[in-house]
Amino acid sequence: MDDTENYPVTGKHHDHEVRGEGKKRTDAEGKPMPISLGIHGTKVAVDWDACVADGACMDVCPVSLYEWELNPGQMGTGNDKDISKDKALYAKYRTDKCDPVRESECIFCMACESVCPTRAIKITP
Repeated sequence: MDDTENYPVTGKHHDHEVRGEGKKRTDAEGKPMPISLGIHGTKVAVDWDACVADGACMDVCPVSLYEWELNPGQMGTGNDKDISKDKALYAKYRTDKCDPVRESECIFCMACESVCPTRAIKITP
């Protein structure tokens, strides 16, 4: 990922970079959009804003590099909720996203990229 202006490195977890997380966005008319969830991964990059969490990437990956990562309170969906202290709301409103936690084990077969229905995954060998 070379677009550091639009997707600056904003964090790191599970030994991979997170780019653009928390970035405020606007549409073509300047109206605010939900805050970006960012792109998780370096060589196996998953755009959490595009990910619909259907798990297809997990099903086809021969090395099982993905795991579910909790996204509490529908963060970034426009329906964000502060649920940090309420377990019932957490269970109701959390969403999960596929996270390439074992990115270094990728064999670049491209199965996950080709099966993703929203093209949220980009593999860069």
